[in-house]
Amino acid sequence: MNRTLWIAVGSVFLGIVVLALKSAAYWVTGSIALLSDALESIINVAAALAALVALKISARPADDNHPFGHHKAEYLSAVLEGVLIVVAAGSILR
Repeated sequence: MNRTLWIAVGSVFLGIVVLALKSAAYWVTGSIALLSDALESIINVAAALAALVALKISARPADDNHPFGHHKAEYLSAVLEGVLIVVAAGSILR
């Protein structure tokens, strides 16, 4: 696995750790602010997973169906991450 994929895996792992810590803090304190922050961390983990999948797909070599490679997967991941941010903002503002 190359350095970029290791960083993406680390990002997913750290996102899960942060989510667990925020959830535990909410459980201990009952703070709605911590609950909101923990729920936002779910979006962060989902975005990190989408980036990891996109990096794996974009690393594939060119083939007959994709003569220029699979690099557009990274753009689709960026769009998905943007949609997740908008959804998170909408749910917080509601």
